[in-house]
Formats: sequence, C-alpha cells, structure tokens
Amino acid sequence: MLSKNSKKYIAIGLLFHLLAVIFSTGYFNHDEQREVLQLVGYKLGNYDVSYLSVQFTSALRSWFHPGIYLFVSKVLLLFSPFNPFTHAFYYRLVSSFLGIVGLWALYKSFEEEINEKGMQEIFFLLTSVIWFFPFLQARTANENVCSSFFLMGLYFLKKSTKTKGELRGAFIAGFLFGLSFVSRFQMGFMVAPTVFWFVIFQKYDWKKFVILALGVLSVVGLNFVLDSTLYGYATFTPYNYFYVNIMKGYAASFGVTPWYQYVIYAIKDGIPPLSIVFTLMFFILWIRFPKSLVTWITLPFVIVHSLIGHKELRFIFPILYFLPMIGIMLIDRFKINTRGTWFKTFIGLNIPFLIFVSTTPASNLMKYYKHIYEKEDVVNKIYVSSPFEDYTKFYLKNDIKYVLYKPEEINNLVISDKKVYFFAMSLKERELILAYPQCKKDFNLFPEWLYQLEFIKKRRTFRSWTLVECSN
Repeated sequence: MLSKNSKKYIAIGLLFHLLAVIFSTGYFNHDEQREVLQLVGYKLGNYDVSYLSVQFTSALRSWFHPGIYLFVSKVLLLFSPFNPFTHAFYYRLVSSFLGIVGLWALYKSFEEEINEKGMQEIFFLLTSVIWFFPFLQARTANENVCSSFFLMGLYFLKKSTKTKGELRGAFIAGFLFGLSFVSRFQMGFMVAPTVFWFVIFQKYDWKKFVILALGVLSVVGLNFVLDSTLYGYATFTPYNYFYVNIMKGYAASFGVTPWYQYVIYAIKDGIPPLSIVFTLMFFILWIRFPKSLVTWITLPFVIVHSLIGHKELRFIFPILYFLPMIGIMLIDRFKINTRGTWFKTFIGLNIPFLIFVSTTPASNLMKYYKHIYEKEDVVNKIYVSSPFEDYTKFYLKNDIKYVLYKPEEINNLVISDKKVYFFAMSLKERELILAYPQCKKDFNLFPEWLYQLEFIKKRRTFRSWTLVECSN
C-alpha cells in the first residue's frame, strides 16, 4: 500500500517526466539521431540510404528500437501529414513511458525489502528528484530503452522465483531480457550476471532457467527476422556488431582511453559535487555488499565496459537506474538520518538541475532546425567557417549542403546569388557578415541583448549560432 507521501513523490516524478517530454527536445548524443531517428526517417521515405552511416550499411544495429518509433509514425500518419517535431514528441513520450514503467518495475522487484525497511517514501523521493531521470528517459536513445526492458524483465524474474510452477513468469522475464539485449547488445553483460545470481544464490529451478533462455532466444530469433526484412537481406546484427566494432576495431577508431576513464567521466561530466556522491555510492555498494543482486547487476557491466578501449559515459547509463535502491541500502546500513542536514542538502542540490534539464532543450540547435523547417524559403546551401556535421536530417524537409568558406571570401559570396546564407558560429564572424547592408539576421539562437553584453563579447569561445541571410 502506497503512503500519501509516496503518492505525492510519484506525482512530482510524473510531472517532471512530462515536462522533459515537452521541453527536452533534441538529443544528448548524436547517435540518438543518427542511429535511431535517421533510420525511422529513411523507412518513412524522407531521404535515401546515402545519408545513413556505416552502422546501417554494415547492419550493426537492430531494427527493434527504431521500429518502435516507426510504428508510432505509421499510426500518426493515419491522422495527419508528417511533421518531424510532432513525431519526435510522441517518440519521447513513448520512451519516457517505458522509463516510468521500468522504475515502477524496479520498485515492485524490491518491494518487500523496501517496505520491510520502511523506505518506501525514500525510494519514491529519490526517483522523483534525482535530476537526470526525466532527462534520460525522455531520450530516444538505446541506453534508455534497453534499461527499461531490463527492469521489467528483472521484476518477472524475481516473481518467477516465488512459486515452483511459475514458468510463464520465467518466459516473460526472458522475453523482456531479450528485448533489452536487442535494444543494446551490451546489455548481455547485465542480463547474464543477473540470471547467474539467481542460479547461485536463489537456487533458481533449472526448468525455469531453460524457459527463461527460450524467452531470450525467441526474441533473438524474431529480431533476426525483423532485421533481415528491414535491411533487405539475411543478417544477424549481434554478430555484425561484435565483428565490426571489436574484431575489426571500428569502435576503437573513435578513441581509446584507460580502464579507469569512466570514473573520470562520471565525476567530471555528472555535475560535481552530486556526481562525486553518486560515484561513491556505487563503490561503497560494490565493496560493502559484494553478494547483493544490485552489485551483480551493475559491477560486471562496468568491468566489461572498462576493458573495452572506446568509452563514452552514456554506455554505462543503465546502471544509474539502480541509484534509488543503492541509496536505500546505504541509508539502512549506515543508519543515515534522512531528516538530517546532509540528506536534505543532497535532495536540495538535485532540484535546480532537475528543473533545468526538464524544461530546456537537450540540444539548443533544435530551435535552429525548427526555424529552417518552418521557413517559407527552401534553404539548400549554407556557408560555414568551420566544419559542421549535420546529424539531424530527420528534422529537415530537404537536404542542406554546408560549404566551408574563408573570411576573405565573404564579399564575393554575399553577391554571388540572389539569396546567400551564412551560419555564423562566432561573434566576430557574425559582425563581419552583418556589416554588409544586404545582410540581415534570419535566426539568433539567443536573445539579441545577450550578444551585446561586454563579457560575452570578450569570450572567444562563445558560439553565436546566428543564421544570416544576404539578399541581392
């Protein structure tokens, strides 16, 4: 039975998830667009295969995750013409919904332990105020969706241990674990240790184990059919992914870092001092609770990723969803006073970041893309002073060619055509182009008054992101 405060915290969490769906447009990492939404746009017929990356041409990714959004788009197209921003809103809504179901499944998985320790309200408080949950779960990223299906699978796995004849629960658990795996193949390093924990510490029945394995294999088989159909030829994407990224070293071509790099990333990029607290929570968990299920879920996953040369913080995002449970375990073990100053400070520090990431775009450039999409004039070519790689074809109604130019070429370029567009990235570049009488601001990423502030003008690294239109 949920307490009144628990229900209040759930409502707060749902509110911020909704805000993130509405306002957190764009992407945290370009793969969210290039390897997911780009495939959706391609299958919708919005552009041809030439715009897709090597991950498509080498069939490295499963179609399951993009297929979810493709299905959403097919339904939406029954009622109205395609609009990428409207469709992306519903993609975020679906992703966030899956994330919310995943967090609820996490609670149900550990409900007995949580309520036995009287920590129900603390669990829901943590899920509602930890600042990155709404932001991450609104992302159309593999790391989000795979985590949601894993948490659902964990619930059915725990449920299947309670009765000897619960074979259906074992199959559902395996099926959901399979969906987690095909969403992101690295989740195999989270699924396998989890199942082994139940075999070792819970004496998981061998019949249930076989049924669970059949659930996983059934998804892998269905995924083979789905991928082969949508790629247009027989292909097994898990093998492709391993062979190209590991055996041929494609992943390492993006950079190799030391085994301990995730600790640096977590602290530096996760907003100190909160990131320091979160990182310490994991280390304390692994040291003080080595036989804990949560340790077996998270530690092997981190170890394997640490042994792989190419590292990005987002690769280990799936472990973050266990922070509420880790918090409860540490509060109980160390008798932390949740009404004390330390805990209140921790909660208070989360709130400003929670509000910010839930109410602002994940990528400011989404304003620019929406402006381009809604312009009456079709923009085919834009001049830039430094390389600009466009990962967001999904949001464009036509292909835009970004052409490099040098400052001394501005004069000739301005008069070279009836309409010429520049995307000024620096304030100096912006001022040089706007000095021409035939040039005017077509789009500012920031309010005009911000560009006039003296301390902004002195910042050489400040990106002006101004689209300038020159007419003749």
